[in-house]
Amino acid sequence: MELDAPERALFVRARPDSLARSSVLCIPFRRLAGNSAGATAGDKRLPRHRGPSAVNTYGSDIVVRLLDRLGIKYAALNPGATLRGLHDSLVQLDGPELILAADEAVAVAVAHGYAKAAGRPMAAALHDLVGLQNGSMGIFNAWADLVPMLVLGGAGPGDAARRRPWIDWLHATRSHGLVVRDYVKWDDEPTSAEALADSLMRAARIALTSPQGPVFVGLDALLQEQPVSDAVSDGLARLRRVEPGVITAPPGDLAELADRLVAAERPVILADFVGRSRAGYEALIRLAEALAVPVVDLGSRHNFPSDHPLDGTDCHRKLLAGCDLAVALDLRDVRWAVSEIDIEHHGSRSLLAPGTPIVGMSLNQLMHRGFNDREGPDGSDLMLVADTAAALPDLADLVAERAGDRADRRRAIEADLARAAPAPPAADGGAGPITRAGLAAALAPLTAEGPWQLAHGTLGGWARRAWTFAEYNCYLGYSGGGGLGYGPGATIGAALAHRGDDTLVIDLQPDGDFLYTASALWTAAHHRLAALFVVVNNRTYGKDRLHQSVVARLRGRPVPEPSPGIDLDDPGIDFAALAEAQGVEGIGPITAPGKLAEGLARAARIVRHERRSAVVDVVVARDG
Repeated sequence: MELDAPERALFVRARPDSLARSSVLCIPFRRLAGNSAGATAGDKRLPRHRGPSAVNTYGSDIVVRLLDRLGIKYAALNPGATLRGLHDSLVQLDGPELILAADEAVAVAVAHGYAKAAGRPMAAALHDLVGLQNGSMGIFNAWADLVPMLVLGGAGPGDAARRRPWIDWLHATRSHGLVVRDYVKWDDEPTSAEALADSLMRAARIALTSPQGPVFVGLDALLQEQPVSDAVSDGLARLRRVEPGVITAPPGDLAELADRLVAAERPVILADFVGRSRAGYEALIRLAEALAVPVVDLGSRHNFPSDHPLDGTDCHRKLLAGCDLAVALDLRDVRWAVSEIDIEHHGSRSLLAPGTPIVGMSLNQLMHRGFNDREGPDGSDLMLVADTAAALPDLADLVAERAGDRADRRRAIEADLARAAPAPPAADGGAGPITRAGLAAALAPLTAEGPWQLAHGTLGGWARRAWTFAEYNCYLGYSGGGGLGYGPGATIGAALAHRGDDTLVIDLQPDGDFLYTASALWTAAHHRLAALFVVVNNRTYGKDRLHQSVVARLRGRPVPEPSPGIDLDDPGIDFAALAEAQGVEGIGPITAPGKLAEGLARAARIVRHERRSAVVDVVVARDG
């Protein structure tokens, strides 16, 4: 089907370097049924059928064509019977490349990491009720992390007369969407090809509308395999993509917030999700400079350059104790950001002086659901409901107009921050053990060799102290919902986003989290994706070790050593061997500091120059 000129481009409200809708991305519209040409090296796609060779068009073909129309480049899945129609269409038609995962949790995490690295969503297809349940934690992570994702759910026949005994009945539900409805933005299960087209277009729009997040569209197996009339197929060209709206604050409210910031004598800015967009990231720098105010980067994204003289991240507690206004910009949880956690008594203590006001902006008030409040009361004086991608640039302009010359104040604050800044960590010496700080220092030279992106992990904050976090989106942040198994798949998603360039994608991967989705390495090898996985192997579930030690101490009991039910020892797990078994280069286990630099450099050469993945198993001290 040849398209008219106006239909040859699709306009999607998502920047390639952010997930904001402050600009428009023009995505070329390929011929819907054409053969895929110019496949990149390492692509595992099979040759596509040209349109004339297909006798019929099926419901799943409509899905693939619409995904292509929406600019979706990749669809991750673990195969299953309820996806057999979609699977065939992905293989046979020109559309998203199929990314094969050995586990639904991996498929969802790949889509999660890709969206953050590429600035655009991808699809994850989950087989039936069982696959959806297995991938549900990853979907929750994406919802909590404000990441758009199109989740496609296969479903065994809704028509009860055509269900296979036992298996189709056991896995049938009144609505598959009920499984994830509390943590997706929208769900739908269309029952006709005509409704399917509208559903997918609407789902994409909702996923990209602030606050961004995952959406779910259920695909009945019979609908996937149903022949579709030419009228329905030809009607795809007439579907229009409607741009999602932008959420910002009224001018009067922005002016009030600007006045509060300018009037404060010792304000401190706290930023957490601002780095979701380049517009927000750059506006935060302008705002800090205009106000002459320190910024604390809380790390859900990379929000502020670590080498900027106004970076106060390592002075978090001291700055809050002395401030007269806390400015909360896009925080996952305001009370968490201004508190010190008391793990012994299940509580917290404020780091602010009594009566210190809190102002700012976020989208959190739009995120509360019936089963989950997301955060507790924040006690703020003025909290605007606005997307920082849209509202923060306007706020920075208002402050710049009002603030006047603050050169003397800026010099004084920068001098105070420079005196208080900790020294960069040094590499470990002697016989060991290897510490997290030492590992961060050993990795630092690799980041100076070319472009890099930290997809996951921070070594407890040491990476930001040892490396220079200066480029937009150089660090992708946390999982969002704290679900284990996120790191390997998200790193593969980032590597997918950087396929074809020389970016060194790095995962500082905790060993316990790795074991949940270690099969992700096979996906990296199969699709020829390049990432450096550094397993931070303390051979224990560290957080739980801490909590068990606290309970034992509070009860006056000895702290067990080793710790039963916590330590991943006896035997220790050889992560390098685990990598080799799946076709990924494995190095280690490395236990001596003197061998660390050589092992890391070898792995970096494999990733940067050979464009293959490598795993370095680094055994680190449990208390360092």
